[in-house]
Amino acid sequence: MSDQNAAQTAATPSPSPAPLRVADAMHPRAVSIDAHETLAGAVVALQELKVKRLPVLQGGKVIGILTDGEVRRNLPPLKEGLTPWAFAARVGRVRVREIMRQPAHTVTPETPLATAIHTMLERHIGGLPVVDEGGALQGMLTLTDVLRAEARTPRLRWGAVEQHMTAGVVTTPAGAPAHEAAAKLKISRLRVLPVLEGDVLVGLLHETDLAEALDRASADHGDTVMGGQFFLQGQVARDLMRPPTGHLRGGAPMRDALSQMLTLDVHGLPVVDDDGQLLGVVTISDVLKTVLGQQPG
Repeated sequence: MSDQNAAQTAATPSPSPAPLRVADAMHPRAVSIDAHETLAGAVVALQELKVKRLPVLQGGKVIGILTDGEVRRNLPPLKEGLTPWAFAARVGRVRVREIMRQPAHTVTPETPLATAIHTMLERHIGGLPVVDEGGALQGMLTLTDVLRAEARTPRLRWGAVEQHMTAGVVTTPAGAPAHEAAAKLKISRLRVLPVLEGDVLVGLLHETDLAEALDRASADHGDTVMGGQFFLQGQVARDLMRPPTGHLRGGAPMRDALSQMLTLDVHGLPVVDDDGQLLGVVTISDVLKTVLGQQPG
């Protein structure tokens, strides 16, 4: 090969990888629930399968989606003091089709993954049913599925964590009631709440920590989806937090945030400076916006 041809070959850029599709990230074995199933059946499915959402089917097609939030809102409140018989009768009369979200936001296997990510971010939803052209369920796409797919894709440097994190962080004192901390998580939608003693970061409270606390309470109180505030009574943030082992320095590459979230199975990580002072939180939404090339703001 001549020097000129070699130079031309070296100057030719390698082809860019094809954009990811939903089919590249989804898991094909999605669990679902029939529209005619009862609320009691939904409780059992959500808890035994340890999922937060179920596509709702009628005639084999997706017509809605049921989340643990809808289930909680439609269970009789504990303060009514119903007997077990009355409680069972009440939840047995409610059908999934009466409380599901509809229409469900769906994607197909051929939908560009970037389009699915946009939908998740704009709608603040953690999962999308994957359907064929006729509306039949083909699988499910979750936020974690997206992270796994992106982690397998070679990419240029995204920049430092400090450039993409969420600043102005919502925090909680270690001694704050756990139900107040849970409310902060829900309102902020940050998925992780730094726990402070004074100005020092001493732990992290994740959505999953709260879910596990509710699961533990079920051994004594029955169905855990019945009321977080009741089950968290008497507990403080310190009781449910994790040690602050999962954190990032402000100058760390943004790709490290993606890797740590997958390794720790969390959707948010605190960002600290060299002295351990809290700078912000990098959330799964921040990671996904970086994937899409969106500027923080």
